[in-house]
Amino acid sequence: MEEDQPATATAFATTRAQQGLDDYQKALWNWVNVYNLDAYLQEVYAYYTGKGIYCIALSRGLNLLTVGFVIGFSTFLLGCVDYSKVHKDGTGQLSDLIISHCVSRISGFSLLLFVCFTIFYVIQIIDFVRGTIRLIDMYKFYTHLLNIPDGDIQTISWAEVVRRIGQIRDQNPATAISSTANALDASALHHSNSPPTASLDAHDIANRIMRQENYLIALFNKDLLDLRVPLPPLLDRFFGGYLNGANTLTRALEWNLRYCLMGHLFDRSGRVRKSLLKEKHPTREIELLKRRFLFMGLVNAIFAPFIVLYLLMYSFFRYFEEYHKNPSSIGGRQYTPYAEWKFREFNELPHLFRRRLNESYPVASEYIDQFPKEKVALVMRFVAFIAGSFAAVLATATLIDPDIFLHFEITPHRTVLFYLGLFGTILAAARGMVPDSHRVFDPEILMREVISQTHYMPTEWKGELHSQKVQTEFGKLFEMRVNIFVQELLSVVLTPFVLWYSLPQNAPAIINFFREFTVHVEGLGYVCSFAVFDFKRHGNVNFGAPTEQQDERLMSNQGKMEKSFLNFKAANPEWNPTDPAGSAYLTRMEHFNQQLGWSPTRLRQQRSQTGVGGRLIRQNTPLFIHPNDTQFLSSVQGGQQPGSTAAANEIKLAEKAAMYDRALQKSVSAARRKPAIAPLTPAKGKEREAEEEDSDEDARKRPEDIEESELGDSYVHGVRTRGPRESDYLEEEEEPQDGGVMGLLAQIYTNQRRAIGQN
Repeated sequence: MEEDQPATATAFATTRAQQGLDDYQKALWNWVNVYNLDAYLQEVYAYYTGKGIYCIALSRGLNLLTVGFVIGFSTFLLGCVDYSKVHKDGTGQLSDLIISHCVSRISGFSLLLFVCFTIFYVIQIIDFVRGTIRLIDMYKFYTHLLNIPDGDIQTISWAEVVRRIGQIRDQNPATAISSTANALDASALHHSNSPPTASLDAHDIANRIMRQENYLIALFNKDLLDLRVPLPPLLDRFFGGYLNGANTLTRALEWNLRYCLMGHLFDRSGRVRKSLLKEKHPTREIELLKRRFLFMGLVNAIFAPFIVLYLLMYSFFRYFEEYHKNPSSIGGRQYTPYAEWKFREFNELPHLFRRRLNESYPVASEYIDQFPKEKVALVMRFVAFIAGSFAAVLATATLIDPDIFLHFEITPHRTVLFYLGLFGTILAAARGMVPDSHRVFDPEILMREVISQTHYMPTEWKGELHSQKVQTEFGKLFEMRVNIFVQELLSVVLTPFVLWYSLPQNAPAIINFFREFTVHVEGLGYVCSFAVFDFKRHGNVNFGAPTEQQDERLMSNQGKMEKSFLNFKAANPEWNPTDPAGSAYLTRMEHFNQQLGWSPTRLRQQRSQTGVGGRLIRQNTPLFIHPNDTQFLSSVQGGQQPGSTAAANEIKLAEKAAMYDRALQKSVSAARRKPAIAPLTPAKGKEREAEEEDSDEDARKRPEDIEESELGDSYVHGVRTRGPRESDYLEEEEEPQDGGVMGLLAQIYTNQRRAIGQN
């Protein structure tokens, strides 16, 4: 059991005991004397993702210089240049424009800005120095305890780092004793024969690193956060669709959410406050959270002008060269912050999540771009023709007479050089918005590929992956970068209103969620119950979970917990769940993978098939589609396009063979079981015989012919079957009838595990 420890500036206590020790002994001393294991493991992970001491120090140093440059250069442009002395003919020298001792002459609002930014920069310098000292300690930990030199940080896998941390714990039984010792009462400590140790397998480490993030993932998954901007009825009619909903979550609002929620619901050591969980009447906690929202709304309103100015200057310096070099990139897209929180899974570390999203970017962009935009394309072709014509004439004139390039003014003070750059930029931007005329239009296949990476598919998308509706909804999650930038600027002004009016209404639901979905795990402390992968309490039978849970309020939406469990196991192959239900679920996935014939050879062949537009598409079935949608499953298994007669025949024969094989296995299993399990009645035997003779399509139309399933209320060909028995976790389980959503889960779980192993 954990006990909250007093917070200090560092993650471990530094005393004079380290004097006289070599680097290895210092690293071991620091490790043994960890008093806040969460903070320490977060530093270990940050060191890994930062690629070692030199990369981290260089990145932080350059970031510090960037902030200093933005502040200094902005101050110079706004207060040290006398723009009234600029000659209209463009002649003169820079020294004539510079105001001497300009900083001392700054006054009013400019002086206030300068003082605020200077204080901010000094704080950043102090944090940089303190962080560098911590980096040296972490360098010793990796180099001397984990035996990972700094040059190998960029190539070693996180799973291997976790394995070596576990070895250190095994070699040093007293490892991290201070993180658990205070949690034992005097009597327990007196009767204990061995010192307590904190559990440090992959699951425990992920829970410690993501203790707070798991709660945020759950809040977004359960849709408990109202992020809509309150607007009057008249404005809501015109701007409600743009300002309300998912797009209002920006980085600024996300930071405020973290500060308000995590700062109030967790103590300074990063653990859930016990008073929050033990409070009999949560009204006080609800009121405190509301006041926190209101206070941060006031703070954001006060500092909004400074933040907007800094964002404008920083963005101008950062993106101008990028867009000038490649104007078509202005139409590039990226996932919104809201989409990232909806896509992220429990215990999914950031570097694994980024890799999963990065793999989806090419196909997501192709999916969005291939939708018919004929009106836009027609206009852009016209604009490109006009701009290209002007640019061609000016370029030809320049070739004939090079002096025209610099000296001939088309308009006052605007030469050929200026207009060549202008028309060239317009031409590049217009061409970037014209779709490829040779592209094959097949959005459903591309969207399935996106789903296989994002693991996100709302129920209302089922059967409409080809539609404009799905494209529009996905486009709100995969926004244009310029739109996201505009929303970030607007968010600085709108965030106070969200904090004042929208989020306080969610305070009761947030407090109740933390109280209800927080569990205590021995050696780990209080964590989000979804992150524990408790199938008995939170399992969703529609996603194959071995559970009797019927309360949808306790289930994660869209099978988030089941997806997270499989994704985590794929990323950590050596980890084995301690919960029998989790082990049974993994066994079921393996059985489905074997039953449906998804062999490694066949999957490699399917991935190599040419997809839409000549691009190689990974043809494995998406991870989480609706269980009734078997057409694409059949096409993938048969290696044919959806709707192919050959594919349908092949799958029908394959399903027949699998059905006979299952029947044989069931007979053998039944013979080995106790007599308590009743055999098939004559009526059921007739139904089974008739089922074998019917086609798969007829079987789906006859729910009474579907044989029993141990999956509970899972969907088999769209038919809900019976609930599980209490002995499901220990008995040998019957094989469900077909792939459905379970087969899809099994396939992607195996694919991801194999892909991670190859990396």
